[in-house]
Amino acid sequence: MKKLLLVAAILGTLPRLFSQTNDSLSMLSGTPLDIYYNLTTGHRDTVRNNNWHIAFGMRRALPPYQTMQAATIRINEGRSVEIYKSNTTISNWSTFDTAGWMGWPSFYNNDSTWDIGAMNQSRNLSNPYDYGWGQYSQSSHNVEGNNIWLIAITTSPNPNDPKTLKRLAVHKIAFDSMWVFTLSNVNGSDSTTITINKAAFAGKMFAYLNVLSKTVIDREPMLNTWDLLFTRYKTQVTMFGQTLMYPVMGVLQNPAVTSVKLEAADARNTAPANTLVFKKNYNQVGWDWKTITTSPGPWPIRDSLAYFIKVGVNKIQRLVFTDYYADGSKQFIKFNKKEFIVTGTETVNKVNPTVTIYPNPAGQQVNITATFNMKVNKLNVRLFDVTGREVINELYDNVNGSFSAKLITASLKSGLYFISLDADGMVASQKLVIE
Repeated sequence: MKKLLLVAAILGTLPRLFSQTNDSLSMLSGTPLDIYYNLTTGHRDTVRNNNWHIAFGMRRALPPYQTMQAATIRINEGRSVEIYKSNTTISNWSTFDTAGWMGWPSFYNNDSTWDIGAMNQSRNLSNPYDYGWGQYSQSSHNVEGNNIWLIAITTSPNPNDPKTLKRLAVHKIAFDSMWVFTLSNVNGSDSTTITINKAAFAGKMFAYLNVLSKTVIDREPMLNTWDLLFTRYKTQVTMFGQTLMYPVMGVLQNPAVTSVKLEAADARNTAPANTLVFKKNYNQVGWDWKTITTSPGPWPIRDSLAYFIKVGVNKIQRLVFTDYYADGSKQFIKFNKKEFIVTGTETVNKVNPTVTIYPNPAGQQVNITATFNMKVNKLNVRLFDVTGREVINELYDNVNGSFSAKLITASLKSGLYFISLDADGMVASQKLVIE
């Protein structure tokens, strides 16, 4: 009987697997389509990716840590869209001059996170209020634009033809609810101010703008319906001894998904080990599961390679690519996937904090009291402003049962703040208003 119980306990901690499923995706030559794919159901949403140029972030800020996602501006690099930052401020719109524009600073989207687009790359990393294209104002609570940008768009199949140029001024994000920007020809003619209400795109990452038609496009499926995006984007590629930003067909993951790449002789047939470290980098799957080939036809697939993708609390999908083909008329990808349900019987003791702060609103100081259901080895008390900038950080060791502290806030500006208590990895947060 004891042996049976021991076997049952061991089996309870192993991944439970389902049968392997083969699947494939068909894309047109040159990847003019994006495919949003659900690993569990196999459902795919196929949308055009050659009908937009600029994408504006639609997610709301989640202070103190996730504020950049609310102010993201990305460009469609897969369609050769380029962005240049001028030295002319928006207030000098009428005197804008494109002389020497090819020497202006130009930026790419960050290729490891959705949250940093090309127009966020020029931000001052030491200034938490800076989002690249604009800065957060503590008085208006808007992110307010600074400089005029130049958009360069390839509209001709001949790469030697001149690009179409447009002028862009992003005026603001008003109260994290509405984007306001102006588009025109480079000489200022045909000027149009456009607004995008974030509420109209709730549950999606971006709203998309066709700069030529001045049309706002709703093209994404809901965030909770897909896991992977098969698309075209630019990333660093080394070819023929040179490293450059190069357009690739690759796989990007949903911001709620984590994944890990496993390179091993038996990677394609192994179950996920509990030592795997899953990451949120959105290009974790990426493009290099295949080898770039300049001639049309099948491309070599890297063997001894698998991706484990966590799509739920205890659900892991193993993804293995088997074929990739591209020529002048078609493109397709073949892969197999297997689902693992990881279960366990181990009971894990976790700290469960109960936190009270007073007074709230606060003036010169704020008091914090907390109770814990077990001893806390490390307690980190931090205070953040609404942009996510840390203004107070205090560390306490060996807290037994109850805790109290006083934070001096007299030197802080009036506004909304967030108090965070990290007790051995368990975090509790509360809002604090300072008057």
